[in-house]
Amino acid sequence: MRHDSRYDDLDRLDNYELEHSSQDIRGYPLVSPQGQKYGTIQDLLVDRDHNRVAAVELENGKRCAVEPLEIHDDVVVYGDAAERHADTGGSAVSEERIPVVEEKVAIGKRVRDGGEHITVRSKVVKDKVSEDVAVRDETLHVSKNPVNREVSGKEAEALLDKGGRTVSMTEKDEEVVVGKKAVVTDEVVLSKTADTDVKHVDETVRKTKVDVDKDTDKRRH
Repeated sequence: MRHDSRYDDLDRLDNYELEHSSQDIRGYPLVSPQGQKYGTIQDLLVDRDHNRVAAVELENGKRCAVEPLEIHDDVVVYGDAAERHADTGGSAVSEERIPVVEEKVAIGKRVRDGGEHITVRSKVVKDKVSEDVAVRDETLHVSKNPVNREVSGKEAEALLDKGGRTVSMTEKDEEVVVGKKAVVTDEVVLSKTADTDVKHVDETVRKTKVDVDKDTDKRRH
């Protein structure tokens, strides 16, 4: 609780009398709305000009106005209104509030589509390959050629002593063999680059402007 120095020159209640004894809150604890105790009210202070109790004094010497205080059966509550009353120097608890509103600009970034979209798909297709290959084809032939040659006795003996002969021959043919192997011939690369541009932003914001007009009566009587 704050001490309100504006009430330092007031008189104590000793020389006055209250209209209603129920208004005598001396000895009551003074607490906050949350129950925090500030002290005990020791005396009531009188405004001589208006002939009324204007403030209270605690046992620790602190003083505050009575208008904002809430008097209960056994306690007096010193609330937020009393703090504002001490700050503004007013003597009456009456106020109207005008909220002062100001718009703030929040500038950020978000990602959006740039318009161009590229999709690359791969698929397997079939293609025919045609090529002429020369292959060799062997053929066996058996023929008997007439020979009318006279041989000597020694050569005849040698030929006849060999007995029978077996001669074999096999055809050798070539055939086409097709084999396949996979070869990577090209690569398709899909990529994107990014550049940074500076964008200028102009925006209009609104705020509350409060004008205070005071009507002062300067006429003297």
